[in-house]
Amino acid sequence: MKKIVVSLVVFFIAVFVGGGSAFATQADSGTEYDVVILGGRVMDPETKLDAVRNVGIKDGIIKTITKDEIKGKEVIDAKGLVVAPGFIDTHIHGISKLGRKLLLLDGVTTGLSMEYGVLDVDKFYNERKKWRGNYGATVSLNHARMKVLDHVDAQDDIGWIRGMKEAEKNGSKWSTKIPTPEEEKQIMAILKKGLDRGAIGVGMALGYEPAGTPAMEVYKAQALAASYGRVTAAHTRFGSGLPPDEFVLGGDELMLNAVALKAPAIFQHFHHEGWELGAKLIKSLQEQGYNIWGEVYPYAAYSTLANATFLDPKNFKRNGMEIKKTVLDPSTGKYLSEEELVKMRKEDPGHLLVVFAHDKKDIPKWLSIEGATIGSDAMVAFDSKGNLLPEDAPYEKVAMHPRGAGAHSRALRYAREYHIPLMTVVANLSYWSAKHLGDTGLEAMKKRGRIQEGMVADITIFDPKTVKDNADYAQGKNALPPTGIPYVLVNGVITVKNSKLVPDAWAGQPIRFPPR
Repeated sequence: MKKIVVSLVVFFIAVFVGGGSAFATQADSGTEYDVVILGGRVMDPETKLDAVRNVGIKDGIIKTITKDEIKGKEVIDAKGLVVAPGFIDTHIHGISKLGRKLLLLDGVTTGLSMEYGVLDVDKFYNERKKWRGNYGATVSLNHARMKVLDHVDAQDDIGWIRGMKEAEKNGSKWSTKIPTPEEEKQIMAILKKGLDRGAIGVGMALGYEPAGTPAMEVYKAQALAASYGRVTAAHTRFGSGLPPDEFVLGGDELMLNAVALKAPAIFQHFHHEGWELGAKLIKSLQEQGYNIWGEVYPYAAYSTLANATFLDPKNFKRNGMEIKKTVLDPSTGKYLSEEELVKMRKEDPGHLLVVFAHDKKDIPKWLSIEGATIGSDAMVAFDSKGNLLPEDAPYEKVAMHPRGAGAHSRALRYAREYHIPLMTVVANLSYWSAKHLGDTGLEAMKKRGRIQEGMVADITIFDPKTVKDNADYAQGKNALPPTGIPYVLVNGVITVKNSKLVPDAWAGQPIRFPPR
């Protein structure tokens, strides 16, 4: 009897003094895990754990993080590598299988179409039941407007780009027409249906329709999302660095509505003109308890469609920018003249362009902002003729902004080269998106973005000394995959191994609210 009592006392001392680790070690001592990651530098942004540990994964869940020896069916030697939460990208566009492959090779385990979103939420999720990484979407105000005002079914960004010409037949009203009360009612009905079917929130790219979208319509869309407790994700109104239409003023509209509604909101790619003020406002609101956050990506150039309102040649002149030195056509690798831009805006409005608009010296500053999530704004993986490429297409055929293949590895490279705390960048790549979305009640995100026992095993393993992006703006190099990211696990399944996609790995899960 005395031996039993002594044993129990020793056990409970071990549990409480050791924070429960004694129990985990005893319970797991004979376990063979599905996957074990040995000797890696485990970094968890939430608990600030930064130490060499072994990680045991079973049934898609992190079961143990320990100094003890563990064994598994599959073994990853992570000595010298960082074991981080899988990267979460809340800003992707029309991602096809090739686009998803590029993101996985760049460490992204969860890719969410939140800025533009989709028209039919059920269709989006049904089409991705067999998918490489986790997936999700908002319901789109832009697509709803195109459906109601132009009678064009632009399901997602791929359909939207191709639907531009069809919309032009009707005068392309979606971006310029103020809806009648009945049309507005139809638009809101589409958004409501999407929310009922489990959309993450409402997405709106107001910068593409500033003349046709009244402030009341924006407020009503945000109020509808708020009534479900869900986020509004927005590329905000305006596209200038000068009064009276400064870019940051569009962020003010989004954030003021969110404050009035006590609702979550994400100010997407706020690193445009006036970003310092945007960062101050976001920080202040967060300190007051609002679930409002901002997003950046590590490039001085952005990508958009030829007919975007802010690509009006008059806007370039106002801001003192020369089109022939600023607007690049990735399908040819050449800069456009003003005449060529004007012609393209009329004849090929959905053509993707790259615009050099920012000071690259600001990139380290953006990445250093604690809590600024990193979204790639990855565009569609088309070839130079506008054809959608299959998953196995040669990387050299892709014509797009390099952010679709290298945004996350580029952020890690900048952390190394500019001495930004690695934990800050890892948190911005993973934890903060999970935290903010989890706080809206999205259960799937409460278990991601962390390396902790009991969390989903979405994990990105990279070499902090060598990780770097290889994609650049030169023709044929837009989609070159990064180096230094040897392993990516999605829901406990090794999906990238030795920096190559595992062909039979289809472990993606839907990120979605329960449909009503």
